[in-house]
Amino acid sequence: MQKLSRVEKKMRRRRFFFRFLLLIILIVSMSVLALNSDFFAINNIKVTGNSKLTKDNIISASSIKLGENIFKISTKLGNENLEKLSYVKDVKIKRKFPREIIINITERKEIIQIKEISSFILVDIEGYILDIVDTENDKLPQLRGLNTEYEKIGDNIFSLEKDNMGIELIKEGQAAKLLSKFKEINMENIGDVNIKLFNGITVAFGALDNVKYKLGLLDTILKDIEKNQRPCTMIVMNKGENPFIVVDD
Repeated sequence: MQKLSRVEKKMRRRRFFFRFLLLIILIVSMSVLALNSDFFAINNIKVTGNSKLTKDNIISASSIKLGENIFKISTKLGNENLEKLSYVKDVKIKRKFPREIIINITERKEIIQIKEISSFILVDIEGYILDIVDTENDKLPQLRGLNTEYEKIGDNIFSLEKDNMGIELIKEGQAAKLLSKFKEINMENIGDVNIKLFNGITVAFGALDNVKYKLGLLDTILKDIEKNQRPCTMIVMNKGENPFIVVDD
């Protein structure tokens, strides 16, 4: 194999250097063009996954604006801004070239409400306070007996609760699809919990032991009452191992 002379090696290095320099110039030129070209100006912001929050509120909170260059926006900053909203559980912001931004929202959902003097605290399944409103939501169960001192929107109310059994009742009730049937959960006496259902039935649930089992039993009883159209006014689960129902004569 023929060896290259010094001159040839020098020429080869020069060619490599100039090609590399031209590549850098090309990249810089294209970057400058992309950052300043109207071709990459955002003309649409698409929002998906939202139901409680409006599209306008989400876009405003993200700080992303129409007309901005798609390369100049910070998706990280947009995510951080949106995660400050109490109803936002998760968010993903994506660029869709050349001119579109897609914001995908996963929202938190209200599952219970807690009365606090003249207001109502709306809470999700993880215990986060989503909102504090003046009027009662007639579709949500009202929870009584949970610590609500010094709470504000965004706080986690479950983190202050010493009795995890009360939290278990809420979470297991939601998992069993029973929570939506509860109108009121009274846990003021944690050893003798009472539940009122939207259909008018009162449940003497008793102590919060074997919560998952007792909820499964309650579900079976309610299905039997519905199936046989029994005129039940009360389900007693705090008088021994075998629950019984009280019927309206």
